[in-house]
Amino acid sequence: MKNLMLLLLMITFLYKNGFADEIEISAQEFIGDEKKKTTHLKGNVDIKRKDDRLLSNQAYIYFDNKNKPDKMQALGNVKFWLTLENNRKIEGISDEVIYLPNIQEYQLLGNVVVKEPAQNNEVKGDKIIIRYKDGYINVVGNSNKPARLIFKFEKEQ
Repeated sequence: MKNLMLLLLMITFLYKNGFADEIEISAQEFIGDEKKKTTHLKGNVDIKRKDDRLLSNQAYIYFDNKNKPDKMQALGNVKFWLTLENNRKIEGISDEVIYLPNIQEYQLLGNVVVKEPAQNNEVKGDKIIIRYKDGYINVVGNSNKPARLIFKFEKEQ
């Protein structure tokens, strides 16, 4: 019962703080820990918010002292579809995604591939930071694999 209450509290705070009109979360298991102020979602995690969607093996939601979510983390086989502030749509995969709602920042970590289908662009890196509201993106590679940006141009006839 406490797990359900913590989950309902989390959804209420997300809604009241303008993060979404509606958030739909499904997983095989929800585990709430009031002392640690976390909710752990396990198994086939599916989070939907407006036009955004995230799938992963598991996810954690961390709350501050006022029980407001201040960090969300998705782990394992992460797939995502996001709409940026300027209605640009991106999709991709990574090992891990961290979302910081207070600054509306996504941190995509490990084997990241982000595509913008409408523009036929693709970005690959070890770490990609996306500031949702600003339309900002920072791509970081590592010593073994540099960051890559691929533009595909249509041929002129």
